[in-house]
Amino acid sequence: MTQPGASTPQLRRAAAQGDLAAITLLLNRSLEPQHTQVTARIQGHCLHLRLDATKLPTAAICVTLLARELKAWSLQPAFTAMIDGYENLAKEPQWSEQLDLTSRSKLESIAQGFHRPHASALPQESPLPAARSPQYLDIASIEQRREEFGIPVQAIDRLGWQTMGAGLFLALLLLASEQVTFLFSPLITLIHELGHAATAWFFGYPAIPAFDFMYGGGVTVHGDRVPLILWLVYGGIAFLFYVYRRNRLTLTVLLITTIFYTWWAIGSTHEMLFVAMGHGFEIIFSGIFLYRGLSGYGCRYPIERPLYGMIGFFTVLYNLRFAWRLQFDQVQRQMYLYGKGSIDHDFVRLARDFFQTDLSTVAAVFWWLMILTPVFIFILYRYRQLMLFVFARLFLTRSD
Repeated sequence: MTQPGASTPQLRRAAAQGDLAAITLLLNRSLEPQHTQVTARIQGHCLHLRLDATKLPTAAICVTLLARELKAWSLQPAFTAMIDGYENLAKEPQWSEQLDLTSRSKLESIAQGFHRPHASALPQESPLPAARSPQYLDIASIEQRREEFGIPVQAIDRLGWQTMGAGLFLALLLLASEQVTFLFSPLITLIHELGHAATAWFFGYPAIPAFDFMYGGGVTVHGDRVPLILWLVYGGIAFLFYVYRRNRLTLTVLLITTIFYTWWAIGSTHEMLFVAMGHGFEIIFSGIFLYRGLSGYGCRYPIERPLYGMIGFFTVLYNLRFAWRLQFDQVQRQMYLYGKGSIDHDFVRLARDFFQTDLSTVAAVFWWLMILTPVFIFILYRYRQLMLFVFARLFLTRSD
């Protein structure tokens, strides 16, 4: 019997001997990121797995994740695994799959994402009419190929649209009042200064973000470069090279990353990044908030989704208004050019010291980056299954 608080190696040893509780716990862990529950039972030499989810992932994703766990231990009593995927507690499975547990090479291949669903896992389509236009045939071909590879385009459901609509409406309400906007602006200031500080630390400069209680906003001042911090960064990269030493794709990405990091650290590019990543973090975090609101990823309570959407849209709209005023409001531009105390603002430094252009151009680029952020998040959500397949191989410790 599985003991409470057992470690993963202990659970896997118990699972290999047919401990149903250990099997269920391990397989539920593997599908936890997909918000999918696994119910396991053993009948004869077959391991039956029932998967239940509100929004059931594709067969390829579930089978890949389950294979990654199953290959870590050889289940003695079972030769095959029958996997049935159910959505919203339906009476009939949406798809069914079968895994051969006796072939470790097949499990390794499936665990790396090289898996096509069986015919039973594909949705049944009605016969196609005889007469079709060339355009209709192309669309049908694309849809069929998409389903064969188990990489569907994720549709935005009604709840997603309602959540984003509520988030946008709440964000507009916040911006309608200058007093309420002032109360929420410290959140953007905090994100902004964290961007400066994180970039400084990444390139070896100790930095502490802080609010500026004298002039308003925030300020992050970094000290001199500490070589030990750079060595720690390179040590972390070296550790990743060791962990993924058998994955050529990951090694290639790490090598390119190391080359760019070294180039930026030696030259003056890291100084530009330190200045730019304050507003850069605002773009990144607004995208994260919007994605969590749209997808519900990591949300435990329904109220979280519209709140994430509200914060994401508030950050986007707040910065769109800010960048627009820098371009077309003479008073706001002059105040921004004046700076605060003896410190120039970020866009002034970027325009003058690094790009040798005017403030309006830098503000226009930032405006377009902010307007494209929601667009990018919607595209990312629509094709997130494809991106999961692309990036999954980067995190395999062994690859062909």
